[in-house]
This record gives sequence, structure tokens and C-alpha cells, in this order.
Amino acid sequence: MDIFIKQIKPLKVYLDSLDELIATTNIAFYYWYENADRQPLDTFMPAQAMEQAYYRTLCDFPLLSGKLVTDSNGRTFVSVEKDDLNMPAYTDTACNVEFDLIRKSGFNTKLLPTTFDHARDVPAPPGLIGGRIRLAEAHVIRLGNNSGVCVFVSIAHCLVDASGFALFMKRWAELARLTVAQNKNGSEDLCERRYIHDRSFFSQFWDSGTDRLDFLARESMDKGGIVSRWLAWLSPEARGRMLKFLLTLERRINCYFHIPKEKIDALRAATQDHSSGGIRYSTNDILTAAIASLLVQSMRAVEFDNHKRLLPSALRYIFGEGDEKKEALVTFTASLRPRVGRQDVFDYTGNMAIMRPVGMPLELVEADPTPKTLAEIATGVREMVNTTDAQYIGQLAHLTNKTSDGYVRVMMGLASHKYMLAVSNHISFVHYDIDFGNGIPMCVRPAFLAFPNAAFIMPCHPDRGGYEVAMTLTPRVADKAVQNEYWMGLVDKHDYDV
Repeated sequence: MDIFIKQIKPLKVYLDSLDELIATTNIAFYYWYENADRQPLDTFMPAQAMEQAYYRTLCDFPLLSGKLVTDSNGRTFVSVEKDDLNMPAYTDTACNVEFDLIRKSGFNTKLLPTTFDHARDVPAPPGLIGGRIRLAEAHVIRLGNNSGVCVFVSIAHCLVDASGFALFMKRWAELARLTVAQNKNGSEDLCERRYIHDRSFFSQFWDSGTDRLDFLARESMDKGGIVSRWLAWLSPEARGRMLKFLLTLERRINCYFHIPKEKIDALRAATQDHSSGGIRYSTNDILTAAIASLLVQSMRAVEFDNHKRLLPSALRYIFGEGDEKKEALVTFTASLRPRVGRQDVFDYTGNMAIMRPVGMPLELVEADPTPKTLAEIATGVREMVNTTDAQYIGQLAHLTNKTSDGYVRVMMGLASHKYMLAVSNHISFVHYDIDFGNGIPMCVRPAFLAFPNAAFIMPCHPDRGGYEVAMTLTPRVADKAVQNEYWMGLVDKHDYDV
């Protein structure tokens, strides 16, 4: 920690609209490492080197030690003060649960000790009064009989998107390896890296026009008013406490579904026969279509049981249920980075991704899935992907940044749809490249997502292959999901975190 405190400098960085749009969540993952050869404690992810590397990594990510502050205009900035640091947490603890039991349980995090709040899903202070929002934390849990290690990392989503999170993890792992080498042979070369944290870097890609924006994007900006201005005016701590309380009203569980690659390839080939206009579907298109069909069918099935209504998500407690639109809204993440053709954008740590909504007719998404209906859904997804270029993202970022409550208006627009689903594709991220010096993780999974009916499409360990779909659902929707014959016909294994 001393090296970090010595190097830190005062900083003040205003968040932009895409940062604030995702400010109600954390981005958090579990990385499970097996010590198959039973290497000694001082050589398998050694505690001292891991901790030293963590604080050295923070030197490259100084905003994580700052405080979130809202000014009189409702704009949020990160303030790093050398004499008043908001230090990210770091713990290294041991437990009696062995790696083999963890693996047999389907990597169920409920078997981990409860000495830290590893299910934290929204940035909020720890208590009801006072306290700060901790912007980052890392916990290293050493499993029984030195059989493995679980690394849990959580970072406030307003500071990093998935690419920024991956940069942090890659840097920590790299520095851990270099620190071990340094401690062993006295080498001083820690391979300097430079990352871009200043939000003015992103604003150069903004576009003041609106010609690329579709109706859904423009409609979201019409949802403003007293409520949106009030929410923007609230301090980050007050917003966090409110959302944390609302989420206690709605129990959620994590479900993990493994789908073999050959089954997705076969499904893509079957749907391709029903494509129109020469559209070629990607794996993401097909998985998003199948997830949308599953979730809408499951939500509708819950409603039909004894005429029960779905418990509205936490956002709808604030914004209202919205009208009974006869459509489902599927949102997927789209990043600016691969769309501008510049290498330096991959050194930027802030949010460069948007949630792009696709409206789908309800009767299409809730119908029994066939290659034809899935092709229609996948076509809608592919068309939105093709039209989400750098100019679209730049125009949306500029539009939402024009007013202090622009990001709240977008949230209100999304929450007004009863059947709103969020899908985030992590297949291309380097989760299975995070090697602290003793090999890659055996399993990587996201922590609880803040709001239900959200899904991550994850890669799997190279030896396993295929894809894992991680979903956060309410228990009743989860029950219907595992009863869905079409979906479970694609799945060869599923696990729960209850």
C-alpha cells in the first residue's frame, strides 16, 4: 500500500453520460484457480506478491481511490485527494472448503465464507448513515488444504466498462508475475503501462447530430421531468442506498447454463435457412434470440400461473410500471472501441459501450421457438448491430450529456417497458487469460447483476469449450426457465447460486 500512497496525485475527473448511465451497478467477477499440483503456499499465487501487485495496479488506476461527488448542477465527478483517500479494499483469507467440493457444487459462491459482502451488486455505502461508496475491492480466498484460490474483484461500473475491467485484471496479473520474479532475482523492471482515464478523450467522438438515432433512443429522452431531475440531484450515496433497499424487495438468483458449441452451430445453420436479404447471423445473434425467447416465455408463464403478476423490477418502483406495450425490449451492449479503427481507444478505461434497444413484437418472442421465429428475432438483433456505428454511439452520448438528468431519462425509458431484457456479450473478453503466474482460471463467472432478466454470454475454459449463459432472475422466472424444453434441449449442464 505504501508505494501506492507515495505515488498518488490529486485528481478531479467528471463522469460523462455513459459513465453515469451505468452508475447504478458494479461490475464484478469470480475467478477460480485450481492448485492441481499442490504447489506450496509461497509459490502458488503467493499472498505477498498478490497484494503488492494489487496496490501497484492501483497506481495505474488512480480513480479507484477517489470519492464520487455531485456538484450543484447534478454532475458527478471523481475526486482523488491525497490526504483523504477512499482506499479500495483488499483482503486475503483462508477457508476450509476445498476446490474439488467447489467444482462439484457448480462453483457455488454460497460455499465461500461470509466475511465479506461478495454479493454486492450496487455501489452503496455500507451503513444507513454516513460512509462512502467504495469504488473497488478485491478478495483473495484461499481454499482448503491449499487446493486453489478464488479471486473476487468488484469495481464501480461508472469508472470502467468490461474493457476497462479487463485492463485492470490483466495488469494485476501481469504485475503479480513480475513481482514474483522481482522478489526472486531482484529485477526492477515492472513494465510500465499507460492508461487513459480522462473523459475528454471519449468526448472527441461525440456527434451533435441526431440523424442516426432511432425512435427508441429519441423517445427515451422524453421521459424527463421532476423525477429524473430529482434522481440526478441526489448524491451517489443516497441513490445507492435507495436502490440497495429496493433490491431487497425482490429476491434474485443466478443461473448458469452451459451450451456446447456444436449445438449453437447447428442452431445457427438451421436459422440461416430462414434469413432474408443475405443476412449472416453471428453466434451472438443466435444466443441473444434464444435468450430473449426463453426469458419472455418464462416471464409470461409466471403471469399466467394463478393470474399472478410479475413483481416489477427495482427501477419500476421509482419510474412506474409503464404502459402495457405489446412488445419486448431486448437491449444488448455495443462498444465504440472496435468501430473507430484506433488502437488508443483500447487504453481508455471509461465506459465506451451503450445499451442498444431492439423492440420485438410480443407475439413473436413469446411464441414456441422454431428456426423461423428465432431467425426473425436474430434478424432484428443483427440489423441493430449493423446500424450501431461510431456515429450512432457518438450522437447518443452527446444527446444524453446535454442535460444533467439525460442518463436518468434513458433509464426511465428502458424501465417503462414491462418486458425489458439485457444481454451482454463477454465472449471476446480475456477472462481466461488472467494468469497470476500459476495458470489460467478453471472457471470465471459474473457476480449478481443488479437487476433481474439480465444475461451475460460468457466464454468457457478452453478445455471445456462452448458458451455459458449467466442469468440473474427472480426465483419464479428461473423455475420456468429450467422447465423450458426448447432451451434445456440446447443446454448440457446448469447450475444455481441461490
